[in-house]
Amino acid sequence: MANLTEEIRTVDLEGNRFANGWFSVTLIGVSLVLALFQSFFVPKNAVGLGNILFFLIAMIPMLYLALSAQVINRYTLWILPFVTVWIADVFIYNNTLTQAYLPAIIVSAILIVYLTSMHKVDHLYQTLIPRLLVAFSPWKYFRAFFSNLFALNPNYSIYKRIFKGVLVTVPFIALFLALFMNADTKFNSAVNRIIELFAIPKIDQMISVPLYFFLFLGVYLYSYLNRAERPSNDEAKAYDKVIVGIFLGGLNTLFAAFLAFQIAYLFGGEAYITQSGITHAQFARQGFFQLAWVIGLVVVIFLGMMRRYKGEMSIQILMGLFMVQTVIMGIASLKKMHLYQTLMGMTTLRYYVEWFEYFLIAVLVVGIVLMIIRQSYHVILSTVTAMGLIAFTLVASLNVDYMIASHNVAKFQNDPTKLDTEMLSNLSIDALPALTRTPVMLSVNFSKGSCNSAMQYHYGRCKLIQKYGDTQLYYTTQRNTAIVAINPTVEASNESF
Repeated sequence: MANLTEEIRTVDLEGNRFANGWFSVTLIGVSLVLALFQSFFVPKNAVGLGNILFFLIAMIPMLYLALSAQVINRYTLWILPFVTVWIADVFIYNNTLTQAYLPAIIVSAILIVYLTSMHKVDHLYQTLIPRLLVAFSPWKYFRAFFSNLFALNPNYSIYKRIFKGVLVTVPFIALFLALFMNADTKFNSAVNRIIELFAIPKIDQMISVPLYFFLFLGVYLYSYLNRAERPSNDEAKAYDKVIVGIFLGGLNTLFAAFLAFQIAYLFGGEAYITQSGITHAQFARQGFFQLAWVIGLVVVIFLGMMRRYKGEMSIQILMGLFMVQTVIMGIASLKKMHLYQTLMGMTTLRYYVEWFEYFLIAVLVVGIVLMIIRQSYHVILSTVTAMGLIAFTLVASLNVDYMIASHNVAKFQNDPTKLDTEMLSNLSIDALPALTRTPVMLSVNFSKGSCNSAMQYHYGRCKLIQKYGDTQLYYTTQRNTAIVAINPTVEASNESF
């Protein structure tokens, strides 16, 4: 896509290679700390404080460049607040999205932001399309970087001053540390545990630290050197009106025929379902995913058409009609989903698919408006990008497992035997406050991270464990006594519709 929407002008980097000594030291320090965190502190079986600190430390060079006004891509700073919210969501919630997928999304987003931070772009969406415009030669970059770093400075080298500062500081730190260790037993134990952690590192950790160090430093160096101007290209050839007319005319005819049945359902309601000869649940579930795919494909067709849209009235009318029909289909599809939810309750998948369809419908509505006022393809694509970032951030910031449990418990409070106990048992510990309101015996699974370990500490999980305990919770309702067993096992997920 990027080749169709922009030109590439590489930037001459001569004379611009890490002249700032403090920035070079920052890159080395951050790369070393990240290597140590990745080797020693980032939890392997669960997301915890170690992951959060890793993400935040990785963003330090970007913060340095932003504060020193060296970031060329102005949209980079627009993305960082979203990433920050995602990091907070990982530390607060325990659902599958935040624990299984969001950490990888955060790492990818940070990497993409670095790779495009030195690009001069015209639009927001270009920031999320990384372009590797400089051939990466590790030996060449490392040699230039370290040669510049250790070059002698005729005006009293900063590195000599750093060395002397460390030389003076270390003995005093050792002295005070010894006094503090003798003054407090718990502090002594904590320091000894840290010393034991580094005293006899495993062979794989000894090897991984330098490998990770050069990997992280290499990414930072490449990102800083990966400079270019990427002006948008608006010289796309217009589509053939005859071909587009046949294409959109045929689709509009098919959509109109199908829409006649959807309108009959929207206004016929109960009578239409009865005439279908199937149960309410079968009718509600029938075709929902297919219509979600239809809406997604229409969004793709719309973006493709807008790439070469030159304000032609015929395309505007046909495309507008096409999108309006799709919006109506989306409303009918959502009505089916709401009927199914009323009958069967909520699951994670039902929530996510419903929200995604709301997002697609919103894109179509906004797209119609932007097309009518003849905004450029680049503005439309950037608007969709911004809407996507906002929508995903809102979804990731919702306590979805609690919402599911709360909805289902309230729905079946008069007949708890209808609860889908298997699905509820596979929710994360976030669902526990809602599950305590049902008399049905359920188990709540959560990951093995220990709240007694600093790097494995997870705020949301440990707060709930502290409140409810980590063995069993007995509670009494008006019906009878029941048990919610909190099992310290690896989270499972049941994504059945």
